[in-house]
Amino acid sequence: MKPRMKAYAPHPALRDFIASIGVYEADFSQLPGLSNIYRFVPTFQRYIMFYVKDPIKVLRVYNDTYETKSVSLTVGPLERAVTLDMGRHHIALGVAFKPGGLFRLLNIPMTELHEQDFDTSLLLGSEIKDINEQLQEHTHDWDRMVRIVETYLLKKVSRLKPVLPVDLVMSNLVAHTGNITIEQLASDACISVRQFERKVVERTGMSPKRYARLIRFCKAYHLKELHPEATWTRIAHMSGYYDQMHFIRDFKEFAGITPSFIDEASLVNTIRLHRMMAQ
Repeated sequence: MKPRMKAYAPHPALRDFIASIGVYEADFSQLPGLSNIYRFVPTFQRYIMFYVKDPIKVLRVYNDTYETKSVSLTVGPLERAVTLDMGRHHIALGVAFKPGGLFRLLNIPMTELHEQDFDTSLLLGSEIKDINEQLQEHTHDWDRMVRIVETYLLKKVSRLKPVLPVDLVMSNLVAHTGNITIEQLASDACISVRQFERKVVERTGMSPKRYARLIRFCKAYHLKELHPEATWTRIAHMSGYYDQMHFIRDFKEFAGITPSFIDEASLVNTIRLHRMMAQ
């Protein structure tokens, strides 16, 4: 059985704070030659993940051993790559949030979640455990799994912090692959640059300039996953980099390695979690 993935457009009432919902499955016992170890590079999106089969294990750069995670994980802003052990049979449902979306749901500044992940039930209550149990009963019906999660999220809509112009212009920054000036974004949000920077840090966990860099890097990484045959020079140009040194700097900082050190064969066979969530 080949790895399977499917991306879902969220319910219309969820679309102002959720970008996509995706389900992914890989039974590594049936996939000889495909490693269950995956380098997960930082992404501009924030996630709540539900691990329906085997629990996931995470190795961070400052640890020596893998740490087994909870069955539902809320992932804060990451700026360094982590290594994932995905177990033997991996089924995951992931909710990817728009800029500011997770902040609006949790009402927690993203700086408090920086480089961390949390058991989602500690943040959103015991209902999360019920959701996990329901998901485990419907692993062969992905549409039903998505409806279970959407039904829970729809109950939270009325309690969300209101959407602000800054949230809308940050989504526009994503649409333009990070290639809009901070001054223009602040003007579009009708606030000063200083106010804009403060609100973006609160919502994303990083400054708008750094967030823009991360968006551009993610675009490059996704393009390479989608088009492993393309040269890194071509990928850099397609992602909006006009200076090769800036591209290499961002890649080394966020992925932990330079582009030339990525094994092309590994990219062909990669578990494309980023691709799934980017749709």
